[in-house]
Amino acid sequence: MKHSDSPDQISLSNLLTHASSYDSYVPKDLQILEELRVKTIPETLAQRKKDGDTFLEKAELSNLVDWKLKHGTYRPNLAKLVASNSIDAIRSTTRSAFSVYTANPADYIKSLSTLSRLKGIGPATASLLLSSYDSVHVPFFSDELFRWLHWEEAKNKGWDRKINYTQKEYKDLYARLQTLRERLEKEARTTISALKIEKAAYALGKAAYKFSLDREDGEGDEALRPPSPKRRKVAPKKGKKKEEDAASDDDDIPVGIRRVEECRRKGLDGSPTYDELGFELDKEYIIKHTGGRPRPLGKRAEKHLDQKRVDGERKREMMFGKGADAGEGESRVGREEQWDDRVARDLGIAFHEVGMEEYEEWVGRGFKVEGREFENPSREERDRVMGLMCGSALRKGSKHR
Repeated sequence: MKHSDSPDQISLSNLLTHASSYDSYVPKDLQILEELRVKTIPETLAQRKKDGDTFLEKAELSNLVDWKLKHGTYRPNLAKLVASNSIDAIRSTTRSAFSVYTANPADYIKSLSTLSRLKGIGPATASLLLSSYDSVHVPFFSDELFRWLHWEEAKNKGWDRKINYTQKEYKDLYARLQTLRERLEKEARTTISALKIEKAAYALGKAAYKFSLDREDGEGDEALRPPSPKRRKVAPKKGKKKEEDAASDDDDIPVGIRRVEECRRKGLDGSPTYDELGFELDKEYIIKHTGGRPRPLGKRAEKHLDQKRVDGERKREMMFGKGADAGEGESRVGREEQWDDRVARDLGIAFHEVGMEEYEEWVGRGFKVEGREFENPSREERDRVMGLMCGSALRKGSKHR
């Protein structure tokens, strides 16, 4: 990225130029959702505010989440989680969050926490909802905006910077954006909205990625969905039969392993690779830790296993309370995996993104285990959790290592 485009150096004219190019990165199939997110829903909320009762309808919430999924990082099953919220829950929760923000805009974190009570709503999606209520001051926690505001000329510090989507990260993003707004407004002598800056960051990020969102269709970004597994090319040597045998052998290899091998072949500079559930694989972790000879367990590995056991006990206490019997959590799937799945669903995040911090957030937000919900899970439930568990350590942002 050019030095003149960095957050510390960018001029008002440069920012406005990048913001004006934003529409060129929005595919035609998303124009309706874009209009809803940027104009229709914010105007509807503004009118409800004048009428004295501001809230989101379920259809409006679904449209915003749909926009987020198709506009940025693809997250399977998030839409289903959001859809499971009742109409009354959505109205009352959003009404409360907007009321809290109106009373004290400086306490925006409290509003985000209120919105996060809804199923499938984490800090990033909550910021989108609050931004729809006040797009001037409240930024949407987008990947491009976060990475641009934290830009450094170093590996894993630029457009490839890892994001955990926590409230702590959002608070830092919010503070940096307000500092930038204040600087630009002195130059402009008028208001510069958070939305305007978000658009500029998005355009800068997409230009850096060197691909156009015109590839995106009505089902979401083609580049963000798992590609079809590629078959190995077998050089014909002694006739067609050997070629057919090689193809047959390739078909016998599990899809998950083929995806890992595909990721290794692409290398660090290759395009993203996705597993069967649509999650991006962590190319650096895979290239570093797979494909070689197994190593014997050393002291470092033993220490890691000891820490996993300690974390398991902490999880049990957070789920059931100190000294509680968690025997009902035992199953073929494994009790910790069932607990992780519960935390992921309540916080609206992916299964592999659940670590000790997420358990603490889960407890802090008042979630509790209902009865003996982990006892005798159905075959379908066991298979579902097993699917989430397999290969979770290889996914980007995984906390299951």
